[in-house]
Amino acid sequence: MNIFKTSATVFAACAFGASAVVAMPQAARADYQSFNLAPGFMPDPAVGTGLSGGSRATNDCGYVDAANAPDHVVTLTRPFQFLRASVEAEGDVTLLITGPDGRYCSDDANGLMPEVSGFWPAGTYQIWVGDFVGDRSGTYRYELYLSEE
Repeated sequence: MNIFKTSATVFAACAFGASAVVAMPQAARADYQSFNLAPGFMPDPAVGTGLSGGSRATNDCGYVDAANAPDHVVTLTRPFQFLRASVEAEGDVTLLITGPDGRYCSDDANGLMPEVSGFWPAGTYQIWVGDFVGDRSGTYRYELYLSEE
């Protein structure tokens, strides 16, 4: 099986200086949605929300929530010839996806926003939206978009 995904991926060690976050947005009650999708899903895009970051440092994708606590779980009931996962936020965020075909990290694919797109086999995917701040209460309010376009 030929699996193809594209993303702007950064695998670099980052040095962190002192930083201060003035105001932290509150997580909304409806944040951190899960999705069950099949090709042709509606509405397209499916949209998830939450707060980026966490206290777990990854080697390549900034800080995310705990390994056993993804921000979103996406179950694809059939393979997608093309699916795009992208994020919009007010700050520099990352996208970490683990699934049946591996682990993907994206940073700065569209300006400062991450994206992973291409063929996705059926299965369950765990998605974290990270950042480089390292605050366990979350940093940037984001919207995750899952789209076949």
